[in-house]
Amino acid sequence: MARVLCAWEFGGDLGHIRRLIPIARELRAMGHDVVFALRDSSFLETARAQGFETFIAPLLRAPRTVNPSPVSFPDILSNLGFDDRLGLAGALRAWRSFYDLVAPDVLVADYAPTALIAARAARLARVTTGSGFSSPPLGDPMPGLRSWLKADPNVLRALDERLVQSVRAALGAGEGAPRHAREIFEAHAHLVCTFSGLDPFGPREDVEYVGPQADAAEGADVRWREEGGTRVFAYLKPRGSPFSAALAGLAALDAEVVVAAPGLTPQAAHAQSTARMRVLGTAVALDAILPGASLCVGHAGPGLGARALIAGVPMALLPLQLEQFLVARRMTAGGSAAMISPEEPAPDFRAWFASILGNDALREAAAQHARAHRAHCFVEATRQAARRIATVAGA
Repeated sequence: MARVLCAWEFGGDLGHIRRLIPIARELRAMGHDVVFALRDSSFLETARAQGFETFIAPLLRAPRTVNPSPVSFPDILSNLGFDDRLGLAGALRAWRSFYDLVAPDVLVADYAPTALIAARAARLARVTTGSGFSSPPLGDPMPGLRSWLKADPNVLRALDERLVQSVRAALGAGEGAPRHAREIFEAHAHLVCTFSGLDPFGPREDVEYVGPQADAAEGADVRWREEGGTRVFAYLKPRGSPFSAALAGLAALDAEVVVAAPGLTPQAAHAQSTARMRVLGTAVALDAILPGASLCVGHAGPGLGARALIAGVPMALLPLQLEQFLVARRMTAGGSAAMISPEEPAPDFRAWFASILGNDALREAAAQHARAHRAHCFVEATRQAARRIATVAGA
């Protein structure tokens, strides 16, 4: 029996915990012991309710200023606090002490680079999980994040060197200290829990695509009320001008609309609802709502994107940050989605949604994706990930 530590450090969406808990349950069913270290205390009880031992992960201090357009993944780590050498040294010591306490056989890192660095220094087996973004393509130097722009190699090398020097100063230059930035991201297996067509960096040969997992978060069981007609499902974050403007555009459609906006208060959700548009401040069970939808509106989160592909539903995408933008580019390239980038001015949302609903090419592309992915099994994807982790733990 192996002891598995699942760690999550960065990223604020539900996708991390939704990935890790099904995999942990499968590992436990195989006879392994699983412990969690989570960045967000609000999810501790979620894992504990499943019977897992849980801890708060050691965290870095967020810097006061960040680069709003990071060039490479080392630049992203600078934005996350890796330039603070004293803070980084403290977090690395905390991870090393935590490994001594928990004594894991393998670390499963879901956007947990500090945990990866400490595990490498401790010679602990390492597996990464995620939607692809937190396991960037490796290179020397680490490549730029925007493949359509030519990044200056000298800038990339300088960013690599800044990260390496910070990590070496925090670790000490002894055994396990990286000499190249790519070593910081290396693991014994990189499990990308989405389809290759949704990998934000495009299909790669040095990762293992296991596909999306079974979803641990059971959302509200919401069903369509109207028989036939146009139906639109939206999953939107209730903040900023895109939310209000998109909501107004959805309300103006001649369609039945369901909007999931987790975090919206019940009072605000009720106030935004209309006779044909239900707004909920909770997650929604996607398997019940997506198959009957004519259109899915979202921010290009990889989990929702994968489910929409399987359901054969065209998407209207409003990415809010870089990872979502990269996934949105992949989906629009696949022909089943349209996108408004964060830099573009807000459109007439009612007209934009209506144009997508009337686009036969998008609808046919979505149907083709559904046929291509109809054999995917969420449960088997979870089992495949668990088996691979167990193999690494036992190597």
